[in-house]
Amino acid sequence: MARNTQTQLRNEMIYSVFVRNYSEAGNFAGVTADLQRIKDLGTDILWLLPINPIGEVNRKGTLGSPYAIKDYRGINPEYGTLADFKALTDRAHELGMKVMLDIVYNHTSPDSVLATEHPEWFYHDADGQLTNKVGDWSDVKDLDYGHHELWQYQSTHSCIGASLWTVTVVMLRH
Repeated sequence: MARNTQTQLRNEMIYSVFVRNYSEAGNFAGVTADLQRIKDLGTDILWLLPINPIGEVNRKGTLGSPYAIKDYRGINPEYGTLADFKALTDRAHELGMKVMLDIVYNHTSPDSVLATEHPEWFYHDADGQLTNKVGDWSDVKDLDYGHHELWQYQSTHSCIGASLWTVTVVMLRH
């Protein structure tokens, strides 16, 4: 635990949820329907693993890894809509829980919006192809934060776009 972690947070229980595998429905509504039970376990913070769309190139398995982000500005359509996500966060807040999003800033899928729009912001191999530092992570390409323009992009384009940014800011305030 970091020394500067707020004292209150040191004693709060975090419950991690992978939306796709959490319920039979595999969507936000399935999680929302179970929030009372999650709260009754003593949960203070609901931690959602990445909820962004998943890349299709070099996918691991048929569904892919939630850590192979295709678009920082979107929500995985398999999980539902922005309204469904907002309903989940609103219900969690009604129950007194905070919601924390797992946002991947290290890499994206090879077919990500960012790789298409700004391939120069990625690490490249000797042949000039996008690459990563972990050989068996074939479904992702690593971002190179030596490009300061990337910092600005991430601070303004992440958190699933402006419409979700409002939801995220509200979550952080609760």
